[in-house]
Formats: sequence, C-alpha cells, structure tokens
Amino acid sequence: MEIAQPERGITVLICTYNSAARIKETLQALARQQVDPAKFAVEVLLVDNASTDATSQVAADAFAALSFPFPYRLLYEGKSGKSHALEQGFATACYEYVCIVDDDNWLEDNYLSIAWDIMEHDPKIGALGGIGRPECEITPPQWFAEFAVIYAADKQATHQGDITRHPSYVYGAGCVVRKQAWKKIYEAGFTSMLTGRHGDKLTSGEDNEMCYAFVLAGYKIWYDERLRFQHFIPAKRLTWNYVERIFAGNAESEAALRPYLDHIQALHTHAPADKPLVWLRNAKYALQYTGKFLAQAVRKKEFFREGEPAAIRVSFYWQQFRELVKKELRGDQSYAQVQAFINRLRALDN
Repeated sequence: MEIAQPERGITVLICTYNSAARIKETLQALARQQVDPAKFAVEVLLVDNASTDATSQVAADAFAALSFPFPYRLLYEGKSGKSHALEQGFATACYEYVCIVDDDNWLEDNYLSIAWDIMEHDPKIGALGGIGRPECEITPPQWFAEFAVIYAADKQATHQGDITRHPSYVYGAGCVVRKQAWKKIYEAGFTSMLTGRHGDKLTSGEDNEMCYAFVLAGYKIWYDERLRFQHFIPAKRLTWNYVERIFAGNAESEAALRPYLDHIQALHTHAPADKPLVWLRNAKYALQYTGKFLAQAVRKKEFFREGEPAAIRVSFYWQQFRELVKKELRGDQSYAQVQAFINRLRALDN
C-alpha cells in the first residue's frame, strides 16, 4: 500500500505576550498572504506566553471574524520568556519552515511566497531574514531614525545574501527558520543562555543565539530585502528611557553571547576560541570602544542627554566591559559549554 507523502509548507509561529490591543492587525496581515496552495501549505500557531490580559480570547475572536484562510491553533506557554514559547512552537510545528512573526509584525502580502522560494533554493540556509519598516503609533522623536535598527525596523546588514560570517544573525521578527536546523541544534543539546524579553525586562538576544548555533551547526544565515514587513511601534516605546533600557539589555546579552562569536571566528582562523583570560581579552576591546565613543561624545559636546548616539554607546560599552570582567572573576564556563556543544554537533555529523 502506497503511503501518501506528508504535505510540505510553512508554519507561521507567533509568540505573544499581552497583545490584546495589537494582535488583530497582525492576524489581518497574515490573512492577506498570497499563497499558491499547489506549491506549499501554511499553518499558524499562536503561543500565548503567560499573558495577563485577554490576548488568547481576542486572537480567537479575530481568527473567527476573519474566516481565517489557513489552519491555526492557539497554544499557551506558562513559562515567561520568548525562548520558552519558541520551544513549544517548534515542537508543535508541522512543516519544514517556521516563520517567526512577532505580535506587532505585519507581513507584506508576498512574504511567505518569497520566503518559500529562497529556502527551497538553498538547503543550507538555516535562518532567513528580511527588512522591517516602522509603523509608529505617534510621530517618532527626531532621534528615532538613528536607532531604528534596535526596533527591528531598519536594514539588518550592509549587503544582501549570505551574511553567515558577518553579522552572523538576523533578528527574530519575520525570521524564517529551517526546522531541521532547529532540530539539529537541540539534538546536540543546545540550551539557551538567555530567555529573551519577559515582563518588563528588556534583555534580549535569543534570536542572535539561535542563529549563532545554526552557524556552528554548518548552516547559512541569509538576508533578503524583498522580504518586507511593517513593525508597529507603540507610543510607550518611543521614549528615550526605552532606548536606554534596550541598550542596557543588549549590553548584557552581547557579553553573554561572546563565546559564540569567538567560536564562529575560530572556524575561519583555526585559532582557539577559549584563550587564557578570554573574558578580560574581550573586556579590553569593550573598554577601547568605550574610549572611542567617549572621545566622540566630548567632541560633539554630548552629555548623556536624550538622542545623543555617541553618549549612549559609551554607556553600552562600559556596561559590556563590566559584565565581561564579572564573568572572568566568576570563572564563567560558557566558552567550554559552547565547545562541548560544537563537539556534540560534530558527533552527530559523523
């Protein structure tokens, strides 16, 4: 008896927290996707990540009101943190490609079709990203354009195509992941060093970490600006305090993820990543950048006021310097943990 081959397609994964006020527009954009069902199928998974508002009910009502054109499921993840929601979503996803859509991302109508073609063209692409454009609730401050990238609302790289060597990641908003790549890193015992933003905590970087793990597993990171989406930015995020908190969170997460970058560089240089006093070696570079931007701030007469780019980068690199020194003093073993992960990946390949 001939067994029918499983249907191929894309799973759209929405990890959401307290999005009752904005989830309708996200689902409306998905309902407009122009998809050729002869080429691939689509399913939508919405994971409510410990919301304290009516997100799930509002989403259920929106799906029904839209007569949603694709199969969908509502899931709940009680552990706060995007990485936990992602894990449940990937474990549930039916299809070989998973498009991660934040609850404030509005994909252009051809997003999934273009993503399908790109992923099908090269089986070594582990993660694919596009370009976000801001849709601000209010007129943004004058400084906004300078910092749009931290809102996932600007170019992700200086060139399109293969960005595996640099910057080695795409942001999670609109990211399309090969599920086989995800399965491989988890089979090798991947454990996130981060949990992503949760509640009022703005430490992020779980998207970067996932991409770094894909690179170590032998996959490519790809960027294509034909993939476009709008990123809705509410008024409460268009404040300088929010930018300061984002930079502080990024300084912490970038320090934590430094072992991945050093191991990726070691793939090309064949030099050991875990050198003596490695945390202090990286702290030295963070201190040098602190001095570089401090000199710029002095030259531009920036005194840590709202909208001053050099001054806020002084704070960013100084905080990163402090985090790196702390890791050296604590004897942090993250470099050894990443090396052990690489060894398990190699064992899977043999």
